[in-house]
Amino acid sequence: MTATPTRPAPAATVRTAHFTRPLPLARGGTLPAQTLAYETYGSLNARRDNAVLVCHSLTKDAHAAGRRAPGERPGWWDAAIGPGRLLDTDRYFVVSSATLAAPGSTGPATTDPSTGRPYGPRFPALTIGDMVDVQHRLVRSLGITRLAAVVGGCFGGQQALQWALRYPGAVDRAVVIGVTPATSAHTIALFTVMRRLIRSDPCYRGGDYYDGPPPVTGLGHAVAAAAPLWMSREALERRFGRRPAGPVPGAVNRAEFAVEEFLEHLADDAATTIDPNSLLSLMRAEEYFDLAAEYGDVRTAMARVRAGTLFVSYRGDWRYPAEETDTMHTALRAAGGRSRHVILDSPYGHGAFLFDVGPLARHVAPFLDTPATAGQVPR
Repeated sequence: MTATPTRPAPAATVRTAHFTRPLPLARGGTLPAQTLAYETYGSLNARRDNAVLVCHSLTKDAHAAGRRAPGERPGWWDAAIGPGRLLDTDRYFVVSSATLAAPGSTGPATTDPSTGRPYGPRFPALTIGDMVDVQHRLVRSLGITRLAAVVGGCFGGQQALQWALRYPGAVDRAVVIGVTPATSAHTIALFTVMRRLIRSDPCYRGGDYYDGPPPVTGLGHAVAAAAPLWMSREALERRFGRRPAGPVPGAVNRAEFAVEEFLEHLADDAATTIDPNSLLSLMRAEEYFDLAAEYGDVRTAMARVRAGTLFVSYRGDWRYPAEETDTMHTALRAAGGRSRHVILDSPYGHGAFLFDVGPLARHVAPFLDTPATAGQVPR
């Protein structure tokens, strides 16, 4: 990373890519056509070798930096993308792509060409690999044959790792944040609770709700229930403590505490940012992530990787513990790969890569400067 940034992140422009070649899916079936929403920041150089793909987390989208319009909120990784930031747009051409089923891309709300109606609950099951396959089509459509890096955390980190596994000749460096070799039973249990809350909304109607009011109440309950598990106890204490919600005393039926107000805001915001069926599809794709099931075992999987790889874990992340991440790092090193595993401390736990960018940048920025043809990534 260069000096402390003094210029704002570049203006965000929403772009859309359309692909008509059917996409075969790992769990069966095909998508006859695919649309991906994406944004770009910075400029692609003449050699076309400075492109960095940013992969979003579960409930985010392509809007990673800058503002789409004056007064609107900045992108979800605005602190990391821009002049002088972790991903310096004076050096890199940054591409942020929404996955299939994420906002702006082909998903359950898309019209099924075979019926003329929204797919709804009939939208085919996706895997992280499927999502990466259509991202690969996007990258190639931009005239890029090799990425300088692919970067992502959690759900995005699973994408970054699958890029290195599925397209080893197309990635120089992979930054994989908050990922274990398989999605745990604990996370599947959390997602199960979220599914039940969404489906219990009377407006859900089995997933065929596009001609009526969407199940936003159930969606809000699901997001609010999950947030205290995504954020650590320390993070909530540091950010909110026992502060009141506002200067006027509350009442039983309104937010009394700042943390309560925060969760209510998350629940309300979810209704405007993601389709409930889409969230169900994305959660299922994350649940399917299992390197041993897909490749035989972790060592066989990691032997496929040719990219220099930086694994990042957080000591307080009990959902994706560092010791499980270390099995991938160890397997990659044993296979002769270039790998480093950094374990950071942050009160934000699993969400630290979103909210605590400074410590992350101190490791990621030098890693991106490591020559792609170098030997082992420095310890």
